Amino acid sequence: MANLISRNNDLMDMRDGFFDNFFSNFMGNDNFQVDIKEKDNSYEVTADLPGFDKSDLNVTYDDGVLTIEATRNDVTEDKDEEGNFLRRERNSSSYRRQFMLKGIDDEKIDASFKDGVLNLNLPKAPGEDEDKKKIDIK
Repeated sequence: MANLISRNNDLMDMRDGFFDNFFSNFMGNDNFQVDIKEKDNSYEVTADLPGFDKSDLNVTYDDGVLTIEATRNDVTEDKDEEGNFLRRERNSSSYRRQFMLKGIDDEKIDASFKDGVLNLNLPKAPGEDEDKKKIDIK
């Protein structure tokens, strides 16, 4: 009898994608918004991280890759007069974004965090433009 039923999983994949998209939009985006502007001598990076504290952030630059990580652990507790829990909820969220930005003078990177906005200034290393090879189009 099982051989008579189609094993096509396309409908199941659509169903799973629908619920994944619905709940990610309903519960919030699983990423944070980042703007990167290239200037003549630097890159300016702005990341919106509302609800996070400076201590929740970890920013690294290694081998041409900028990594921004934000982790938060929240605990909500309701207790009665004797200190017994009526409700205790824990929520943990972690976000990570990576960007390839080659040719940065990593000794001069500047970062600040205020009002939920991370600002990074990544100066370009001197002489990096000289490494580019122009390709003539025929």
